[in-house]
Amino acid sequence: MTFQLYDINGPIEAIHEETAVTVGVFDGVHLGHQHLLSQLTSFHPQLSTLAVTLTSHPSFVLGRRDSEYWLDDPEEHLKLLFEAGMKYVAVIPFTAEVARLSACEMATILYKELNMRALLLGYDSRFGSKQNDDFDRLPQLATELGFTLQRGVPFLLDGEPISSSRIRESLTSGAVEETATLLGRPYSVSGTVQHGRGVGHTLGFPTANISLDGTRKMLPKEGVYAVRINGHAGMANLGAAPTFGVEKPLLEAHLLDFHGDLYGQTVTVEFLHRLRDIVRFNTAEALQHQLLTDLEQAKQWS
Repeated sequence: MTFQLYDINGPIEAIHEETAVTVGVFDGVHLGHQHLLSQLTSFHPQLSTLAVTLTSHPSFVLGRRDSEYWLDDPEEHLKLLFEAGMKYVAVIPFTAEVARLSACEMATILYKELNMRALLLGYDSRFGSKQNDDFDRLPQLATELGFTLQRGVPFLLDGEPISSSRIRESLTSGAVEETATLLGRPYSVSGTVQHGRGVGHTLGFPTANISLDGTRKMLPKEGVYAVRINGHAGMANLGAAPTFGVEKPLLEAHLLDFHGDLYGQTVTVEFLHRLRDIVRFNTAEALQHQLLTDLEQAKQWS
């Protein structure tokens, strides 16, 4: 099994220090993940902290999910793990071969290859092959090899654990304020500003047309949102533009009180509040009137 190793400055060749390790997908690095990672630091202050994460969702690789959409992108994923206190991150290219490793086989590799001296599991997490299931033998292996094995304490919000699936449900419904609460930050997507149709200029609402090609991130429910774009307040249309016969989903954002050229630049759009559904207007004037209303509402979130 190969590891892609990182410290905060970028890729590294090896880890020579003794480490405290936790293993997971950590999709989105939400508040529950952050809580587990903080426990890794507090439980083992004498060891270097290391998060082992995956390049792909196991459920996608194993055929239990048709598509693979994440709550973060690769660079964001690493950044969030380091911000949560990790000294090192080890990324495993998750393949069918890796999926066949048992829990004890995986732990032995972590012990030998990453100098693991402590393993912290999530409160309900398991790993290793279900067909070759020896997860319950991990305590015995820990004694044999000489590493500590612990369970983390869950982080509850409104009496329920935070999970990536709970966040996905909030995005599906457009409840981006709830998403932000669960993540500990606004949900965002990044893309490159491209030349668009120019319709926004004619309506008095010039827009940045943001390409989402290649993104691995899940998108919120289609609609009109109050947003923040590279620190600037704005509003955005995520989805089709039926008034103008455009059916392909777009992300078009209007920045409040901004004057400048964003073409070719990569911008990050943070979703703050869903203002309304996308609807078809009979005239451009009716759309313009609605956009003025949207603008006033968006200002409340700036």
